[in-house]
Amino acid sequence: MKIKLNCPVCDYQEIEGDTCPNCDTDLSVIRMLKELPQVENPLQQVKIAKWQLGVALLLLIIGIGLGVMGSFIFLQPHSYTLTVSSPNPVLKLPANHAPVTAKEPAKPITYIVKSGDHLSAIAQKFCGEGTSWQVMVKANPRLKRREDYIDVWEVLRIPTARRAIDEHF
Repeated sequence: MKIKLNCPVCDYQEIEGDTCPNCDTDLSVIRMLKELPQVENPLQQVKIAKWQLGVALLLLIIGIGLGVMGSFIFLQPHSYTLTVSSPNPVLKLPANHAPVTAKEPAKPITYIVKSGDHLSAIAQKFCGEGTSWQVMVKANPRLKRREDYIDVWEVLRIPTARRAIDEHF
């Protein structure tokens, strides 16, 4: 038994052939599609129980929580670092250092920045009490505009080496 079609062009009703008798529209493709066997939608047969949905949502929330915690622990290590300041900074002298005499100009010495150091304390320690941090910036021009942000392990020139050597030894 052939399915009776309606023409989509002229709306002629109950056509049994492959061509519309009114407007000669070819209906063979439409007929083939209509005659295909009907397939049930497999998604309509799946039933999800309420407890299954609850477990899935709980697992999703746990996963998101673990992801957030992991990003705080592993992606931001600087927030969990321990800062220990050294009470006795290390003074690095050149390997070929000779004693300083009154006639000989002072050789520059260097200092390696430790955790907790700041320019004012370094200037006072090596250049004497009342010395300002500006002395250190003048001797180390790369510190301009970042006086409050010196890096650990950064090597600084000490401007008055003679006095620093005399006080250290």
